[in-house]
Amino acid sequence: MKRTSLFRFIGVLVAMFALAWGGCGGGGGGGNGPSVPVMIIGTDSAGTAHNPPVDWTAQAGAWNGKGARYNPATGKLVFETYRDDIRGGSIRPGLTDPPITAAGVTEYYVAGPGTGTIEESGTTVLYVSNADGSSPLCIGCIDVVDGQDGVTIHKVMPSTTVTPNIVAPQAGAAVYANQNKELAAWYPDGTWIIAGIEMPRHALTHAQGSPEMGLFNDLWAISADGKTWVQLTDFVNTWSHADFVAYMPYACAQTAYCSPGCQYWKTVRYPFDAYSCSATGAPPPASGTMRPTLSNGFSGNVQGSAKVAWAERVGISPLYTWGGVLQIALADVILSGGLPALVNYERNLTPTPGRPDGRGLWSNPGGTTVIGAGYEAWSFSEDDSIVTFASDVLFSTSDPAVSRTVSPTSQTFSDAIAWKWRASQALTNITAYDAVVYPYADNAAAYPVSKYGHWEEPIVVSIGAAVPFYAFSSSADLAPPWDPYNFTATFGLETWIVPVNRSKPAIKVTHFNEPETASRMWAYPTAFNPDKQSLYLTVVPGGPGLNPPGNIYVLTVPSL
Repeated sequence: MKRTSLFRFIGVLVAMFALAWGGCGGGGGGGNGPSVPVMIIGTDSAGTAHNPPVDWTAQAGAWNGKGARYNPATGKLVFETYRDDIRGGSIRPGLTDPPITAAGVTEYYVAGPGTGTIEESGTTVLYVSNADGSSPLCIGCIDVVDGQDGVTIHKVMPSTTVTPNIVAPQAGAAVYANQNKELAAWYPDGTWIIAGIEMPRHALTHAQGSPEMGLFNDLWAISADGKTWVQLTDFVNTWSHADFVAYMPYACAQTAYCSPGCQYWKTVRYPFDAYSCSATGAPPPASGTMRPTLSNGFSGNVQGSAKVAWAERVGISPLYTWGGVLQIALADVILSGGLPALVNYERNLTPTPGRPDGRGLWSNPGGTTVIGAGYEAWSFSEDDSIVTFASDVLFSTSDPAVSRTVSPTSQTFSDAIAWKWRASQALTNITAYDAVVYPYADNAAAYPVSKYGHWEEPIVVSIGAAVPFYAFSSSADLAPPWDPYNFTATFGLETWIVPVNRSKPAIKVTHFNEPETASRMWAYPTAFNPDKQSLYLTVVPGGPGLNPPGNIYVLTVPSL
């Protein structure tokens, strides 16, 4: 949450990447008092595996899960799982191969049987299960090939109008088991899953080709039975200035290959200096998606469509917590010939308090535009009128006398934000400091950074609760407190809830870091189950690592 989900990676190249992360699972509303989170997917400290699938082997590692999403129409979960037995590695060009020209890049990933042997790692795949985690079945654990075993693969480019582009069959195409598949969300009726799938070739490593990092993946729709695959974006074909040996867009600062340069960096430097290279006057291209989330109902702008929001990576930089710049994309999901397609596609959206529509600000009009460096969409409200996202754009502090502007430092602090995205757009800071509602203690940095607040993400909206609430995770009120300058050792997350109207104090409902633990844990909500009035939580160990495996819990939250 960042979404991710949160925070994603120490990159292989110090010159380019930084720690970032993602993730997690949930609780609910309506209980009479505090409850204890119950693990439903994963392996506990005693070594007991909860609801392991029949296809799990010892070579796959410990059974695990993250990012559960619930579909009320079918009562099913979809979640991601790391399998150590599905391997992929990078390749370094030989002396006679074309050189890699992207700054600092020395290797690239190739999926499938021709994968490399450098920096090998396992693969994240998807499972669909019952609401209680039972009977999980894998989507993506084996290669799927168009025309074999009833599988069909298609591609349809997103349309900026209400008319869908042609859905083109991809005869003989394959989606390989060793392409990461992550951060799935449900189409409202449960017939389709929208997820990020790793590009079959890209710069750097398999571990970095991850939707949890927003890098080197495209958006896909997958039928719930895993037989039909539809590619919804094709970012490589939008790159006008890129290295096509390693497959990576050039940074705008790499002027030897990016002739337009960092064309939007004027009097305001951040985050425009971190954009990927684009043609003159064009917005920065995307190199990956993060955290697609769909409306609860068919609430898109086209009748009968669902709305989907996601983050797109439009820049890579070691200066930012998310490893670069993320901006919001929106589209309507319609069925064209029975297959999903994206229409009304809008991208490079960067909502601000003064311009909550977020349109056109990527170009830095006037040269003094202040936008957030990161935006990660998370969930829709019950009536779909609000999208929640995490961002540094509000620059919230616990002291009105302390102000800050967007910078690499500012992105260490993220607020949970409610975005009214249709008419009369508006932003509401769900996690603003308040002496009654949310009186968090300062972080452990020196003044004035100690007043900058905390990291708050992700954000999940209740459905059908007696008192509607937001569930969010936060680094607040840890003992000892989080020190943003010692992130790896001190950063932890607990799940909180607060009424939507902020009429009552926020309540911390998980305590994985209490009493003080040897290493910090990240416990955060990813979905709400209106049938059980409960949250799904992801719990992962803190510390270094790109995308650590976790476990999924269910939590019933006390009544507000």
